[in-house]
Amino acid sequence: MTSDDKQDDSKRSAAIVSFPFSRVPPAQTTDPDSAVTYGPFATLFGIPREQTTGHWCSHCRKIWYGYLLEVACPACGNRHG
Repeated sequence: MTSDDKQDDSKRSAAIVSFPFSRVPPAQTTDPDSAVTYGPFATLFGIPREQTTGHWCSHCRKIWYGYLLEVACPACGNRHG
């Protein structure tokens, strides 16, 4: 490695701030599952959130998590996103 390579690395690191990992969960102050709504199958089988599919409910205006092909919001029954 030449001295030019070292200078290029220092210039690059000062100019570019890279994100360390692609799947880092955000910092959470409370229990992540305390306010999470799960569908009936996810609740029945005790599936962790990482193995469920997130859905947006435009009626409730929140995200809920379901297992496999669950499509109805467990809070209001909305089936149209």
